[in-house]
Amino acid sequence: MTTSHTGEPIDRRSLRTRTALRDALIELITERGWDDIAVRDICVRANIGRSTFYLHYPNKDELLQGGFEGLQAELQRQARTRSDDASPSTESTESTESTEESVGFLFVPGLIEHAHEQRKLFRGLIGRRSGYVVQQRFREMVIRLITDELPTSTGSFPREAVARSLAGAFVELLSWWIEQCAPLPPKELAALFDELSWPALKRERSLHHVPPVYPATQSA
Repeated sequence: MTTSHTGEPIDRRSLRTRTALRDALIELITERGWDDIAVRDICVRANIGRSTFYLHYPNKDELLQGGFEGLQAELQRQARTRSDDASPSTESTESTESTEESVGFLFVPGLIEHAHEQRKLFRGLIGRRSGYVVQQRFREMVIRLITDELPTSTGSFPREAVARSLAGAFVELLSWWIEQCAPLPPKELAALFDELSWPALKRERSLHHVPPVYPATQSA
């Protein structure tokens, strides 16, 4: 059941209000960028009174956070569906190995497709016009998504460090991509991140640090 920021259950009327507020915020981010939006602007766009706004959210930051939590839940639902579809059958070991080698982070295709369909919005969220708060909230969402799919053991590296490192790489890659005039197709971008992140997803993987080899120097 959906709950408010106070922990209270939300009825259908409240859900409609929250949807209107989130839609208004999305439109305004697309048009103006985060920093130029005030609560009153959101209320005017949603045709909702400020007192009603504060019944649901203490500020625009929490409204934004609620939107990202909804997106996270949808991406995780899609990831579970992909996981079920990718589950290997017992009929072919060869097919099993192929499936395991081709599956990266399961939330990535859905998020990239969403960014592709809403390029203007994502430029406002994580592009050059984005504000620090929005970028931080988006990054935190990606960290949670990655943490949810990381193997329990990440070898000698702290699990949180691995999650944050991969999330930073993904956000930077996505930020670069949405600003391109002729970007890679979504599937190619997803494949690129899969290639970069695949070592961290290998189950029962033991990580060892291999020191770099430098050419021998001649003594004078």
